[in-house]
Amino acid sequence: MPSHLHLFTGNHISEDQIYRYLKEAYPNTQKASWFSKKSIEALILEERIHDLKLFIDPYGQTLESMSSGQQGMAYFKYILNQQKETIVLINPMAHLDAFNRRSIEEKLDRICNQINLIIVTSNEHWIPKFNFEKSYLEYDSTSEIQNKLSPTELTNSDQKLLRIIKKNSAEITVPQTLVSLKNVQVSYGRKKVLHQINWTIKSGDFWQLKGGNGTGKTTLLSLITGENPKGFGQDLWLFGHKKGSGESVWEIKKQIGYYAPSMVQMFHGAHSALEMILGGVLDQVGLYTMPSEEMIQKARLWLKAVGISPLEKQPFHSLSEGQKGMVMTLRAMIKFPALLILDEPTSGLDSIQSAQYIQLVGSLAKQTDTAIVLVSHIEVHEFKKAKQIVLHKTPQGSIAKII
Repeated sequence: MPSHLHLFTGNHISEDQIYRYLKEAYPNTQKASWFSKKSIEALILEERIHDLKLFIDPYGQTLESMSSGQQGMAYFKYILNQQKETIVLINPMAHLDAFNRRSIEEKLDRICNQINLIIVTSNEHWIPKFNFEKSYLEYDSTSEIQNKLSPTELTNSDQKLLRIIKKNSAEITVPQTLVSLKNVQVSYGRKKVLHQINWTIKSGDFWQLKGGNGTGKTTLLSLITGENPKGFGQDLWLFGHKKGSGESVWEIKKQIGYYAPSMVQMFHGAHSALEMILGGVLDQVGLYTMPSEEMIQKARLWLKAVGISPLEKQPFHSLSEGQKGMVMTLRAMIKFPALLILDEPTSGLDSIQSAQYIQLVGSLAKQTDTAIVLVSHIEVHEFKKAKQIVLHKTPQGSIAKII
C-alpha cells in the first residue's frame, strides 16, 4: 500500500533545502519523479540545448514558450507518464487557476492508491484530502530578521529625500496615457488567443490582470512590453508611440520595471540585498560598477520605506523567496519606471510572505506615480484599490472585461 507525506515548510525554506532534506530523510525520493520550479527549468534547458520536441505534438509549442500555469499542467502530465513509484510535488498549485487546481487535486485522488506521493506546500491555500503522514520543516536562520520586517516611519530628512527623488523622476517626460490597445487581436495560425482587446493604462493606475490559465495573460503582457511582433499593424500605443513607428524595444523597456518569480534564478552571485537593488539602476546582473552616494541613499530609502532595512547586508541567495521577491521588486522600482509589471509575484509564497509582499505593493501604489499591473490567480490576493481586467476565453479568442 502506498504511503504519503505532506511536508509543510516554514517561512525561509528554499527549494534546495527541501531537496537535501527529502533525499536524506526519505531515500525513495532519490529515484522519484520531481515536480518543482527547478525541475521544470531543467527540462526547459534540455529542450533548448537538445532541441527536444516533447511538448510540440501534444501542445503545439515548447515548454519554454508556455505561460507558467500551462507549464505546470504540461509538466505534471509529463511526470505522470514516467510511471515512477514515487512522485514529489513542490508547491504543485503555484500559478494555477481554480479549474486546473481542481484538475490536479482530482488526479492525485485517483492515483493515491497506486503511487507514493510526497507533497510539499508553503501556504495554506491547499491541503491534500487523502491520508498522509504530516511533517514540518523549519529552517529559522533568518527569523530574527523576519520578525523585524515592518513599515518604518520615515524621518523628516527621509521625507525630504523622497520628495527630491520624486521631483527628479518627474523631470523624465512620459505621456499621461502609457499604454493604449484598441480592438487588438492575436492569433497564431488557427489558434485564436486574444479578441478585440480594449485597455488603457494611465500614469498612476493600479490594475490587477486576471484570467484562467491559457487565457492569454502572458501574450497581453508581451504586447505591452513591446516584445510581441503581433502588435505591428494594430492600434497599439506604447508610451506615446504607435507600435511600429520606429521605436525600439529597448526604448520601451526603459519605461518599464518588471518582476516575475522566475527571474530570481538568473542571479547566482554573492551580492547583498542592497547591491541587488542598486544593480537595477545600472541594468546589471549584480553590481560591478561603483554606485554614487545618491544611488545608495535612494536604495536605502526604499528599503526603509517598505520596512525591509534589516535585509540590507544579507546575501541575496540566503533570503527567503518572499524576501527575494521584495528585493527584486525594489530593483525594478528604483528608477521610478512609468509602468511596473508584477507577474504572479506571490506564487508559491506562504501566508506571511504573501502579506508582506502585498503590503509592499500597497506602499508602492501609495507613494509613487508609477502605474502598476499585477497578475495573480489567488482569490485572497484581491487589492481593493486596484481596477481589474479579466480575460475570458471565447471561440474567437479571449475577450477582456473591465471591472
